[in-house]
Amino acid sequence: MNKINILILDDEYERACSWKVMLSQFVDANITVFKQDEVSNFITELHRSRLASRAGNYSPAIGYEEYNLLIVDYDLLGLDEKASAAWSTGAEIAYTARLMSSIGPIVVVNQYGTCNFDLTMKRTVSSYADYDVGSIQIMDQGLWKSSDFTGFRPWHWPNLLTEVERIEQFRAFIQENLDEPVMKTLGFELENTDAQNYLTYDIAGVLGVKSGGARTFRDIALKSLGLSVFNILDKDKPIIECMPPEQLARVSCAIISHWLEKVVLPNQQAIADLPHIVSRFPWILSNPTDRSAWERLSTIGYADVVNPTLSTYAVKNAFMYSRPSFWVEEVKEAYPVPSDFDISQVPDFVFCEDTSRFIERDKASSYPSDLIGYDNERWVEGELQCSGNDVSYEPQAYLLM
Repeated sequence: MNKINILILDDEYERACSWKVMLSQFVDANITVFKQDEVSNFITELHRSRLASRAGNYSPAIGYEEYNLLIVDYDLLGLDEKASAAWSTGAEIAYTARLMSSIGPIVVVNQYGTCNFDLTMKRTVSSYADYDVGSIQIMDQGLWKSSDFTGFRPWHWPNLLTEVERIEQFRAFIQENLDEPVMKTLGFELENTDAQNYLTYDIAGVLGVKSGGARTFRDIALKSLGLSVFNILDKDKPIIECMPPEQLARVSCAIISHWLEKVVLPNQQAIADLPHIVSRFPWILSNPTDRSAWERLSTIGYADVVNPTLSTYAVKNAFMYSRPSFWVEEVKEAYPVPSDFDISQVPDFVFCEDTSRFIERDKASSYPSDLIGYDNERWVEGELQCSGNDVSYEPQAYLLM
């Protein structure tokens, strides 16, 4: 893939330029920073296109088609020359840009703090941003690569450089399957509780899918009013109804991807990623007694330290998730505990969500999280810094339970 084009929007031009300078040191991309008047013009164009399209004739925002990734600050009050722009938040820009433009993934900065870690693991579910990070974190190299992590590096972070292509592949897939049932196409079963791909209703219900799961990808976009993952506002319903298929697929993709990345995968029930699946079934490792094998699982790619047949049970369309993901029950059936497996010889490691790596259990702290299901305990190293700044773990009370 060619270099991606990144657009940065902030009401503080100099600060945005400092982000560009820092990112240019390790991100191979074309980075553009808009000045204040350009930011205002961008927002005005989004508002124009959105308002015009409410009349029932889709009129997309024009002039910004070249940008693949948008980074926008949440607080834009410094744009005081144009009131309509000044009173727009980064969240509203993310929402409107998703409806009215072809821009790819959208990152909102500082909606939930400058340098924090969410112990609930649910705070950003209803965010219109594809990804929420702090102004300190946007410059962290861990957000822009898939391995070789050091220090603070939340596991839910993707590799932003590869997300542009992944999301575009997902959008194209959804456009081809607009009138296919979502749950069946994604591989989930909602009725048969004994099925290996069974998905509990409390997770499916977040997407608004009821018993039977017959809603199509088109339905997900057209009937998304009231959803917690990406709620289309009532006044914007006419926009969705007059969208061309490509844009409708883009909106549906945003909703589905939010649900998969922020609800399905974090719960690690029907689908689990590599570190969590190995935590449950350590004998999947080629050599589970080897400490270095556990260290090599610190990647959002595929690690070569697991049984090579594991890929058989991976989600077939890899673009659906930001990292290799597997069907838990299929893995459980395929890899029963070996008769000669000795758990006492396996390092007592836990996977830390704030550093994306395994460490000794007695060096980590557990917390309950607010994830759906019976197993919501997770682990962090804690007391870390990101780019020289202390990380705030919120809510602190979770670490005292």
